[in-house]
Amino acid sequence: MNTDKQMNSLWGIIINYMRSISFIRYIYRSLTSFVGFKYDYKRFLAYGGGQYNVNDVERRNYEQAIFCHSLEKSLSLKVRGLNHGWKDAYNLLNLLRVAKQSGSTGYHDKASKQILEKFIELPENINLEKSQLLKKELEKFDFNSNDIHGAMEYSLNDFYKGKLVQPEDFFLTRYSLREFQDKIVGDEMIHRAVRLAMKTPSVCNRQPWHIYHTCDKEVKSRVLSYQNGNRSFGKNIPNLIVVTADMKAFFTSREHYQHWIDGGLLSMSLMYSFHSLGIATCALNWSQSPKNDKLLRKAVNIKSGHTIIMMLAVGYPDENNKVCRSARRPFEEIYSTLEKR
Repeated sequence: MNTDKQMNSLWGIIINYMRSISFIRYIYRSLTSFVGFKYDYKRFLAYGGGQYNVNDVERRNYEQAIFCHSLEKSLSLKVRGLNHGWKDAYNLLNLLRVAKQSGSTGYHDKASKQILEKFIELPENINLEKSQLLKKELEKFDFNSNDIHGAMEYSLNDFYKGKLVQPEDFFLTRYSLREFQDKIVGDEMIHRAVRLAMKTPSVCNRQPWHIYHTCDKEVKSRVLSYQNGNRSFGKNIPNLIVVTADMKAFFTSREHYQHWIDGGLLSMSLMYSFHSLGIATCALNWSQSPKNDKLLRKAVNIKSGHTIIMMLAVGYPDENNKVCRSARRPFEEIYSTLEKR
């Protein structure tokens, strides 16, 4: 009987201990979460939604991208309303005036001018008095874009050029490799993969990304020392990429998380673009503490307003490789038909 009481008492002590540990863990996670959220919030106010300066060419160009994309959509419509797009046109004109006054011209300043020229040439706009006035205003800006903007014809045959006969052969053959050939991937291939990934969609086509790349051993070592998942293979990574998103591209509180979404989209496109070129990758997570984020920024030249999304190990695969056989969850667990309640 005494033995049973002792066992029950011991078991009670263990349960209470476990409860205490769980409570301490809960408090710790709550506090560290708060510190992380506070850090992200302060960064958003400092570099994103809290700042508005159209004389800053980067900030102005991100805002122009919103209006440009709106007019591009207008130019691509088969049927347009009579007054469709004019509000965006005047917004772009005002920003072009700022560009002229500031003397600093960015990519989207030039794109804006071309898109406005095409907008006033639309059949329903060309004979309007306001189109003639806008045309005279545009003649005051002595810069032009070398790229083609607006809208273009896109046939079903054009669309089908991207269709894969056996898409499973592409998607299901990509694995994360953690061991590579002792061979650096040259800049030409890195740049080609990045250009392919740039076709990634982004909110209002703002393209807020910035990619940092190195194959320097000392730089790689310093960067990877702050990332937790590379300890067993990091020293043998040939090329390292850090994917970031520019906080200047986001203006309102509704967009406080958008940089993670756009940055994540680019990251996956980048991995698939490398895969299409026969180059292996391994995604390296950067869900880090504010402390580590600050330490990394002190160690390398990442801009203050660029949020680090993730890192990417890049290299050529060996002739024979071993990879993690990570099974996919059952389809039924991740798919549901959307229905109204």
